Amino acid sequence: MIRFVSIAFVVLLVMTASGCGGGGGNGDPLPGKGGAGGTSVVVTPSGIGQVWQGTTVQFAAQVIGQTSQAVTWALQEGSAGGVIDSAGLYTAPSAAGTFHVVATSQADPSAKGTATVEVRSLTVSISPAAETLRIGGSRQFGGFAVAADQHVTWDLEEGVMGGTITPDGFYAAPSATGTFHLRATAVYNTNVSSTAPITIVSTGFASIGDMSVARFGHTGTLLNNGRVLVAGGTDDSTHSGELFDPATGGFESVNGGMIHVRTGHGAALLPDGKVLIAGGGDSKGVLFETAELYDPATQVFNATGDLSQARTYATATLLPGGKVLIAGGQDSQGKLLSTSELYDPATGTFSATGNMHSPRAEHTATLLPNGKVLLVGGSDETSSAELFDPSTGLFTTTGSLGQARTHHTATLLQGGKVLVLGGTQVMMPGGGGAAPAAVSLDSVEVYDPTSGKFQTVGKLAAARDSHSATLLPSGAVLVGGGYVHGFDGDAQPYFETMFQAELIDPATFASMPAASLEQARAEHVATLLNNGQILVTGGRFGSQELCCNPKPHISSLASSELYQ
Repeated sequence: MIRFVSIAFVVLLVMTASGCGGGGGNGDPLPGKGGAGGTSVVVTPSGIGQVWQGTTVQFAAQVIGQTSQAVTWALQEGSAGGVIDSAGLYTAPSAAGTFHVVATSQADPSAKGTATVEVRSLTVSISPAAETLRIGGSRQFGGFAVAADQHVTWDLEEGVMGGTITPDGFYAAPSATGTFHLRATAVYNTNVSSTAPITIVSTGFASIGDMSVARFGHTGTLLNNGRVLVAGGTDDSTHSGELFDPATGGFESVNGGMIHVRTGHGAALLPDGKVLIAGGGDSKGVLFETAELYDPATQVFNATGDLSQARTYATATLLPGGKVLIAGGQDSQGKLLSTSELYDPATGTFSATGNMHSPRAEHTATLLPNGKVLLVGGSDETSSAELFDPSTGLFTTTGSLGQARTHHTATLLQGGKVLVLGGTQVMMPGGGGAAPAAVSLDSVEVYDPTSGKFQTVGKLAAARDSHSATLLPSGAVLVGGGYVHGFDGDAQPYFETMFQAELIDPATFASMPAASLEQARAEHVATLLNNGQILVTGGRFGSQELCCNPKPHISSLASSELYQ
C-alpha cells in the first residue's frame, strides 16, 4: 500500500551569516562615531539578522580620516555577546538576543564603529505536534530545525517500547497502549531538540485492502446481508461498483457494472433490500435523470424510472412509508434547485412533491424520529433549515443555524436531537489583502425537534469540512478527516486534507481525542457496519497554498480503513 504524507512544511529562506547578511548589510553603511581629529569608523555589514548559535560572520572596518586602517574588535556585551577575533571574525553565542560588534581605530581610539547582530533562538518543530494512533498504526512525521542546517535526527525517549522511527521520520506504533515521546534533534546543534507526545489507544483506524479503483463522490450503502455496496465515484465502468465483506475484510466485484457510471448521486436502501441510485453525473459533467436499482440477490444493476429533473449533489432519504425523498441539488448549469421528488418502489417511478423554501445542494438531510426530514445548510452557505413532512408532501421552515455553512455533517443522536458539525463559510482574511474565500468551521450546533431551534454547544478540536461524522453504538460521534480551509500568513487562501479524528461526547458535546485516520482524506464515505466497526472508503487527498503551489495537488483514493 502506498503511504501518503500529509504534512505541509513552510520552509523559510534563511540567510546564514557566513553568506548574505540581513539588516543593513547590503545598504549604505551607517556612519561611525567620529574622533577628535575628524576620524570615523564604518563597519560592514552594519547590521545582520537571522544569525544562529555558533554561526560565524566576517566583519570589516574602514577608518576614514586616517592612513592606518588598523582597528581593535570587541563586543559591547562582552563574552555574553559571543566571540570576535582580531581579524573581525564573529562567532554567535548560544543565547538569543541583540548584540553589538564594535571596531575602534588604533590610530584614534576615540573613533568607533558599531554593527548590530540579531541572534535568533535555535528551535526544532515537529509536525504533527502531537498524535493519537491505534496499536500498530503509523504516521509520517516531519521535523524542521529553524537554523542554518534545517535537518533533524529522530529517536524515541522510551526506546523500542515506544515503537519505531526511521531516519526520515516514519513512525510505527508499538503493540501496547500508552503515551510515548518522539524526539527530533537538530543536526546543527545536538543540544537542541523538541518532543511530540504520541498516545497509543486500543480502538482506532487500521488500513485494509484497497478498493479496485480510486473513488470520490461515491456512496456506501449497508445491505441487509451486512455487506456494503460501494458505488460510483469513478469513470471506470468495469469497476463502477464493488462489495465490502466484513467476514473477509476485503472487497469483491459485482456482476457487471452500473448502467451509468456516476458521481455525486444519491443512494438509499429500500425496504425490499435493493438499493436505489439516482441522479449524479459523469466525469465530463453530464448530469443524469436516470436511476437504477442494485439487487443484492443477483448483484446486478437494473434500470428504473427516471427523475423528473437531472440533478447532482441532492440528498436521498428513505421515508417511513418506504418512499425515497430526493431533495435539491444543482442542475447542469450549476444552478441550485429547490425542487424535490419522491420515488415509489411499488411503481418504480418518481413524482414531484413540494418545493423547498431555499434552493440548496451539498446540504444534509436527516430523518427524525417523528418521520419528518430535517434539511440544513447548503452550497449557498445558507443558515436556513426546513422540515419535510411526508404526510403532506410539503416543506416548512424551522429554526436557523447560528452560523451559515456547507460541506458540514448532521448526525441523529440517540436522544432524537441532531448534531451539526463543521463545514465552510466564505470569509474575508484577517487584515485584508485577498478576496473572500472558504474557511473551515469548528463550531458545533444541536437541533432540538421539540423546540425547532438550533443551539451552539461547543467547538471541534480542529476546524474541518467535507469530513465524516458517525454515531457509534456508545452514543458518541466519531469525526474523521476532512479539509482544513483557511488563509496563510500572507492572507492567501490554502487548504489541505486532514487525518485527525475526534469524538464528540453526546452528554456534554465536548471534544475528546480519537485515533487518527491512517490516510489523510476528505470527501470520503464512512459506513457503520452491523458489528459496530466503521468502514472508511476513498475520498480525496491533497493541498494547495498559493504562495508555493498555486495549482491544487489533489488525487482520488482507492485506500480504505476500518475503525475497530
